[in-house]
Amino acid sequence: MVHDDYKEMLPARALSTLAADDRAALNEHLLVCAECRWELETWEATAATLSLSTTPMEPSPNVRERILEQVREERRPATAEDAGARVVPFRSQSRTMSYGLVAAGVICSILVGWIALMARQNRAARAEIARLNQEIQSTDARLTHQREIVAMLTSRGTTITTLAGTSTMPGAEAMLAYEPKGVAMLIAKNLPAAPVGKAYQLWFIVDNKPLPGHTFNTDASGDGTMQDSVPVGITNKAIFAVTMEESGGASSPTGPILLRSGL
Repeated sequence: MVHDDYKEMLPARALSTLAADDRAALNEHLLVCAECRWELETWEATAATLSLSTTPMEPSPNVRERILEQVREERRPATAEDAGARVVPFRSQSRTMSYGLVAAGVICSILVGWIALMARQNRAARAEIARLNQEIQSTDARLTHQREIVAMLTSRGTTITTLAGTSTMPGAEAMLAYEPKGVAMLIAKNLPAAPVGKAYQLWFIVDNKPLPGHTFNTDASGDGTMQDSVPVGITNKAIFAVTMEESGGASSPTGPILLRSGL
């Protein structure tokens, strides 16, 4: 059997209606298939929920009386006349059994349909929970980054300088906060996303010698942030610039300066 054959057995297994040989084959498959084990757990949980949510139905007085009358009739001594009257043609019995089998099949189909619906709802709920958890983690990461920015900007000894866009990138701007012998944090705005294979790179320029910093990129709104370590020898007289380089960064600038401090 192929994998789909085993998956088709799972609803019947959850309802305990699977034949013995099929059950044995499915058990062997479950030992090596984590996907089917997870789906079987979902089917079983759905079946349990459905059975617990079913409200028992009390028979009406007329039905109860008919059942009791039938019991009393069966307890009376049978006579020859009664025996003859109670003979039911074999064809009628077969027809009754056929109707019963059809009714049982309809009920079973409805039950399986309900289980399948609830299983889909369970899977959808799990997917939604996973999506919400991912959004929460993403929000937590953004909040943590924002706290780091605030802590950096409000820390003693932090120097803040601005970078303005050159004629190559008019309208772009950035702010650089750094601590000598510490950490530098760049916040850029109005920079279009770099092409594939390219990235923006920060440069620390001391005595006309550019020292490479980290690369970064921007989002759809043109905003980008980057954190880097300040190279040794950086003072308040240093100049900072941004160029576009290969995504892996360059050891010296190859593209035009897009943003620069001291303009």
